[in-house]
Amino acid sequence: MVLPVTLKKNPVAAFSLLLLLCFIVGLGYGVATNGEAISMLSKYRELLFIPLLTSFLSTERTRYWAWNAFIISSVLILVISYLMHFGILNLNNQGDPAFKSRITHSIFISFFGFFCAHKAYDGKAYKKLYWLLFIACSYNLFFIVEGRTGQLIAVSLILLFAVQRFTNRGLVMTVFVVGILMLLFLNYSDKATRFNEGVVNMQSDLKPGPEQSQTSMGQRYMFWRYSLELIAEKPLFGHGTGSFAKEYERIASTETMMAKNPHNEFLMVSVQLGVVGLLIYLGFLASQYFLSKKLADQEKYVAQGLLLTLIITSLFNTPIMDHAEGHWFLMMIALCYASLSTGLNAEINHA
Repeated sequence: MVLPVTLKKNPVAAFSLLLLLCFIVGLGYGVATNGEAISMLSKYRELLFIPLLTSFLSTERTRYWAWNAFIISSVLILVISYLMHFGILNLNNQGDPAFKSRITHSIFISFFGFFCAHKAYDGKAYKKLYWLLFIACSYNLFFIVEGRTGQLIAVSLILLFAVQRFTNRGLVMTVFVVGILMLLFLNYSDKATRFNEGVVNMQSDLKPGPEQSQTSMGQRYMFWRYSLELIAEKPLFGHGTGSFAKEYERIASTETMMAKNPHNEFLMVSVQLGVVGLLIYLGFLASQYFLSKKLADQEKYVAQGLLLTLIITSLFNTPIMDHAEGHWFLMMIALCYASLSTGLNAEINHA
């Protein structure tokens, strides 16, 4: 009887389970082989985490240790990145000073920086340490790892922090300061190369031409364009679970580069499950926002930051489908909203 109660009290868990059920239904149609369809379904199995983990996080003590595990693991990721940067460790063959990919690392660290800013602003235990961690996260994102997705998330989260914590005057000042710092960074820092390349590529990729798909953003535009064509073919229920790769190969047969996913979670869901699946995913996101308003302020701020991180990541990647991001996002969402399923509005209680 625990699961029905959880789903009733926690619509985020309900939408998560409903989206997984849609992928199960999607096994029954489409061009994907049984193996391909099951493989794709397994990549979305993390959607079970929210309804299942919520019951394990029902006590304040369990949530206390879960939050501390998040802090310790995030600090470890940050320290490893710095050790790799200084040549003490070599754990990534891609050349990036990150434990996994540049994108994954920057997503995790940008959110952790946001979390540390809130902890420091609250002025409780370890205030100075949290400010130092926030600075370390910011420097790591803009001057060491340089993941553009993480940089965009970081700037967005800083603005969200200002909205959550400051008056209108403070918000205006934050926008002004962030704008000045970004202008200085983009115009005078040699570490802004990737960001500037992204802007230039975006401008050129908006112009049709054979060279468009040569850049990472150009490839994304191509993936997105063909994905929209696939959605238009079967808009209601989509092409079925695991069908994206074959359907993309069919419709983009003249292109030299194929795609296994469109680097956009909204499109990935829509191609496979149609508008029905997209509406459920949007409901999954919207339910997080509305449910966050029922949380105590500290948990509310963190949950809204996590939601913004997920939305931005969903625009440029497939965070629910991807292994590391999927596990991280779904576990963090479960942790943020677990207290509501118990009827308690406890604040985040940890170091």
